Amino acid sequence: MRALTVAVMLLTASPRLAAQTPAPAALEWWSEDSARVAFVIAHGQARHYPQAVIWSPTDSLDPAWLSSFEDSLNTSLAALRRLIGGPYAWQRIGIRPVVYFFSPGRFISHATGQDTVFIALRHIQRGWAPFLHEAAHELLSPPAPFFPFEYSDTIAGEALAARFPFWLNEGLPDYLAQVIVQQTGFREGDVFEVGGLAHVDSTCRVRLSGHRRRPEIAAKLGSVGRLEALYTTDREAVAPTFYACSQSFTKFVAGKIGVAAIVGLFPKITDGSWLVALERGAGAPLPALRREWLAALNVPDDWPE
Repeated sequence: MRALTVAVMLLTASPRLAAQTPAPAALEWWSEDSARVAFVIAHGQARHYPQAVIWSPTDSLDPAWLSSFEDSLNTSLAALRRLIGGPYAWQRIGIRPVVYFFSPGRFISHATGQDTVFIALRHIQRGWAPFLHEAAHELLSPPAPFFPFEYSDTIAGEALAARFPFWLNEGLPDYLAQVIVQQTGFREGDVFEVGGLAHVDSTCRVRLSGHRRRPEIAAKLGSVGRLEALYTTDREAVAPTFYACSQSFTKFVAGKIGVAAIVGLFPKITDGSWLVALERGAGAPLPALRREWLAALNVPDDWPE
């Protein structure tokens, strides 16, 4: 009888407990960038290379490792620029080097669209740092305003976000970085343990097929609009699958139209003409391409388009 009473109490209490679960909170990993710059400049030094300017706090990293790493990064950035092509008139960065700030603190490593990349020191120390991925964001950025957050008019920014191909914006930097890894042997961080180009399709298949939030994630693959959970404290639950599958689908599209053509989509994102260009180059509408990709992965296509 006591066991039954306890069970009834737990069952009746569960909705109340669920109601007390906090809602996902918004993430803003870029809000302290100016303070990071000030700290690293005050407590560090810069090393200049043709392709990169690298700022890091003094004594934060082993000098012998750092020297070897920087040479490797410079070589790989040169290869990344060759792969992307150009310089194009639409590239915001032009021929300027990518500026890296290696900073202490717990934050998500990120690009800024201002020639500058922030990499968390803890990510470097753990082998997670996405050096080439973030640099590719800078090399693929057309003039501002391009990203939805760059619009001073929030209504205009939200309208762009609703038609922005976030899968492409994240998938292409990942894909390009992994192509360069194969070419140069650079040690790019693999924070989501995707496994590189050789394993990206199988990783996506396993993660997407078994994910309890598969419809939510899949709805943003080969579509438009952002996966809101990526920008909240729910990020860890969806990012490993979203990034693996964005890279996998981008790899599939690049196989159809080529790297130069997929790079050329970026200056067309703002006015929406990227979709026409992609479908013309691939000879098929985007939904059909997504179905073909999923069939190749053997992943069920059972969510609404």
